[in-house]
Amino acid sequence: MRGGARPGRADDARRPGRDGPGDGVESAPGAPAGGATVGGRGFVSLEGRAAVLAPGLRQAIERENGGERVQLVRATGHDACVRVAFESSAPVSVRLLDADGGVLAETPAATAEGALGDRGPVCVRKGDAVSAVAEGAGARVKWIAWTSP
Repeated sequence: MRGGARPGRADDARRPGRDGPGDGVESAPGAPAGGATVGGRGFVSLEGRAAVLAPGLRQAIERENGGERVQLVRATGHDACVRVAFESSAPVSVRLLDADGGVLAETPAATAEGALGDRGPVCVRKGDAVSAVAEGAGARVKWIAWTSP
């Protein structure tokens, strides 16, 4: 191959986790790349909501956990706006938090799926982060976050 190019798909450059160091928004460390599966199931139903929930935003992360606080996006180079969707194995109360633990958005009641915030993306300043936490009895939660380009 010429110029040290590596084999890959034409859309690899647009896939989450493939952004260059100057993109200004970091996904959480250890986040699986696009199309990841968790527990034998994919994020297809969450990914399919992108056009409605997050028009103009790019996918930043897909993650599954037991509801404990997980950082989804860090605004490293510039302010960032984020939209987050989730699915869980049981109804949970969900909150998006800034780096200091301040609530950016939350669900009004326990539910097994949804999106935060209600009226569009939540935004944080350069240097801040967006984390998510879910409270519910032993639930597994799948998260997907989209962020401003």
